[in-house]
Amino acid sequence: MERFLLFYPINQEIEKRRGSNYEVIEIRQCKFKEVDVLGNVEEAIHDMGKPIFTVRVGGDEPPIWDLLNDCRFWEAHEKLEGIWRQSKDPERKYLQALILLCASMIKYRKNPRVSDELIAKALSLISELPEDLLPLLYVRLGLNA
Repeated sequence: MERFLLFYPINQEIEKRRGSNYEVIEIRQCKFKEVDVLGNVEEAIHDMGKPIFTVRVGGDEPPIWDLLNDCRFWEAHEKLEGIWRQSKDPERKYLQALILLCASMIKYRKNPRVSDELIAKALSLISELPEDLLPLLYVRLGLNA
């Protein structure tokens, strides 16, 4: 089954629901109301209304920095994990910290305490890195994106 993200205005009322050919996995909020749908996207749009835009998960994705700037933390998290799986220390630790920061932003709206724990783990990882490597890792990640 295909998976899609439907982006609606933050103030639009959307319920987590299931249609005959789709399921809403999760609804996340930040800059947009992001509805994570598995299955028939046309049926989901018919039931929930026309989104501002739609993204097919695993399709063409914007650079990580664009995702982060647009508060699309789940997509950034997924993209960073793909890079992280192929990386080695110390870049691996830096990427893991960024992944944890994205997860923290996703969780923030639902449970701030969990969000704080994730940020603490991310900062702990970053604190283990040599200070002189941070700018180089930032540049390298930007070039890879």
